[in-house]
Amino acid sequence: MSIVEAFWKPQEDIEEVKKEGNLSTPIIYLLIAGILTAISLAILSYSVGGTISSETKLAQLLSNPGIAAAGGFLIVFVGGLLGGLYYMLVMRALKTESDYFAGVATIAHTAMPASLGFLILSVLSLIPMVGITIGVVISLIFFALSAGTLYNATREFFETDMVTALVGVSAFALSMIVVIYLFTFSMMTTFMTSLPTMPSMP
Repeated sequence: MSIVEAFWKPQEDIEEVKKEGNLSTPIIYLLIAGILTAISLAILSYSVGGTISSETKLAQLLSNPGIAAAGGFLIVFVGGLLGGLYYMLVMRALKTESDYFAGVATIAHTAMPASLGFLILSVLSLIPMVGITIGVVISLIFFALSAGTLYNATREFFETDMVTALVGVSAFALSMIVVIYLFTFSMMTTFMTSLPTMPSMP
């Protein structure tokens, strides 16, 4: 296990973790990714907290670094454990050699580069004017690496061919998009209902 390789050279680390076959390694990776995400959201919450109106409950939560950090950690760590189970079921439906280790390991390796990119983005957002722009450019590199890792990890851990891996990744990504959309819609609905109503004209 090499944490540095998991961030920057995930393919080499994937092969090593696959040989070990130890579930504790991807769980450690999820912990690391969760901590980095927690730090990132705390920084972002701090940096944009002054620009968000605190009149609504949702805004108060978003502007609280502690709550943002706790939420980010739980989403990545618990979401990774549950997401690994779901991904296992998706790949099992495609008749692959599917187990829980493969699902969690795939999600964990995908989360590592993305969490580092998110951390870089959040730190650079503290720099006025150009910081956020530079952060977006750099973080996109890590997000692209993360997307490629999802495909490669799927092929390796589930021991499947390129086409089946692509179908599995597409099905998983589509379902995650739907979940994110529904979550965002529910959050926006909560936000809109919490806004103060305008007094009617006499």
